[in-house]
Amino acid sequence: MVVCTVSEQDKKNFEDGGYQIEAIFSPGCLFNATVIIKPEITDRHYKKAVKKINKEISVPGFRKGKAPESTVISRYGSYVEKEWKELLKQDALKATLANIKIYPFKRESLRSPNIKSCSLEEGAIIEVSYEHYPNVPSIDFEKISLKKVDVKPVSKEQVDEIAEEIRRTYADWEEITGRAVEEGDFVDVSIDAIDQDPVKSIVKDRRFEVKDKRMAPWLKNLLLEMQVGETTEGISEIDPDSDTQVKANFKPTQCRVTVHAIKKAILPEITDEIAKKVGATSVDDLYEKIRTNLKKDAEFAQREEQFKELEKALLETYFFEIPFSLFESERKKCLKEKRRKLKEQGNTDEEIRAKEEELEANAITEVDASIRLHFLIKKLIEQGNIELSNTELNEEIIRHVSSRSALSREEMNNETSKKIVTRTASLLLEKKAKAYALAQIFPDEQ
Repeated sequence: MVVCTVSEQDKKNFEDGGYQIEAIFSPGCLFNATVIIKPEITDRHYKKAVKKINKEISVPGFRKGKAPESTVISRYGSYVEKEWKELLKQDALKATLANIKIYPFKRESLRSPNIKSCSLEEGAIIEVSYEHYPNVPSIDFEKISLKKVDVKPVSKEQVDEIAEEIRRTYADWEEITGRAVEEGDFVDVSIDAIDQDPVKSIVKDRRFEVKDKRMAPWLKNLLLEMQVGETTEGISEIDPDSDTQVKANFKPTQCRVTVHAIKKAILPEITDEIAKKVGATSVDDLYEKIRTNLKKDAEFAQREEQFKELEKALLETYFFEIPFSLFESERKKCLKEKRRKLKEQGNTDEEIRAKEEELEANAITEVDASIRLHFLIKKLIEQGNIELSNTELNEEIIRHVSSRSALSREEMNNETSKKIVTRTASLLLEKKAKAYALAQIFPDEQ
């Protein structure tokens, strides 16, 4: 019979027959146990060690394994003791796992048990330590307070904007001469980053519409009143509507802007002929397809936003220790990637070092959340008995590969294929787990 007492939050004492175990749980999923093995068990293991060595040695006058114990001990005592201690270590670990029921995070997490003392008369004291799998709590959906995200209705403006894009595709373009760029014009421009060595081309002879929703404010202000063939310089500015991550990574760039041409779009009316060119049967059918696609986009956006709210709620509701080795490994990768991105954006080594404290703080927050969310998703999969059918996986893989048509046949080797299958299966299971959680939280929505 196992008796368990808790002396403090991170310490547990177990007693199970011939074993006494003091277990200590430390931050970072670090586990240490002192295992006291009673003399009758150490004696039993000693006899097993003698028997095993007896089978491995040859003693003149005796068949293998039949030599007297006293002879084996006297002649091969060091081998017997080595085997005995190994058996004691294995037994201490086995007893620990059987009673604690918290297991090593991975094979490399387990350290070799350390014998503090052992004797046939007094038994043994052995230290067991390893980094354990996180103790992820079961998800109680009634405890989760989750903001409900509604699907945004499709507006007439959205439909008209898509229709306008189609009209622009089939537009005729009139060259504008003899005046400067004005609001509503289309301009062919090249933009270079001139504060880099060598100068880096950002866009080359690309057409833009000089309109607030179509162009960054700093660029629009720079272009207005410029003439064809004119070049000017300015510093890029962050769009106030950009998300937090973009703002955090933004670095102003000294740009050189050249206007190659000013164009006016002669837009055709949308006719059945144009509708057929884009896959519709008529003008009415085209607008219906636009609305349908926009509705699908809105539903997808709603689902993604609801998933984000779910992730936030899970992380706020459930805190648990995560393996230190995993955290450190991911933290270093995250920091390296952040530094790489800053370097790619043109930051000097000195500028990057100046941001090191901020980068470190952000990496710690992001990695902690990412790892805890990973284990919470696994818990959802376990609770919901979520599985993937071959049909589901195959359909998702086909969609994934179709969206990456740029992959060449050479790139689609066995290794790449395995990675695609593994990654796709993981993402699909994650989506199903989140959908399962939302179905428990909002049962009336299903």
